[in-house]
Amino acid sequence: MVLSLIFFKRTLMLFWVLWWLAAFLTDLGGAMFQLGWFSENWLPHSIYPYLVKTIALYDPPQFLARLLFAGIICWLFLSTVFFVRAVFTSTLRRDVWIARVNSTFINSLALWLAIVTADQVVK
Repeated sequence: MVLSLIFFKRTLMLFWVLWWLAAFLTDLGGAMFQLGWFSENWLPHSIYPYLVKTIALYDPPQFLARLLFAGIICWLFLSTVFFVRAVFTSTLRRDVWIARVNSTFINSLALWLAIVTADQVVK
């Protein structure tokens, strides 16, 4: 039973590594499109257009959307690194691993909450 529970937790962490990596690469590709490195938007699910629409309500300076988007990309990268670290250290002592898993989920939930809150402002 304990072995299957640990296997489940490791598998769950691996799933989230892949999820956050896909989110990071999607938004990184969206940033490269915004910078003109691609001639067409082959990653249409970047959150940059939604971010611009969200902050347009407050009439911000032009650079603010790009600065916030860069912050989101950095946060996505950090979440991905945290999940990778948690997956690759799952053989450490159980209390150390659980602490890393907890900090990883707190970081990713904070990013998700920020994005959902911004989405609700637009609606």
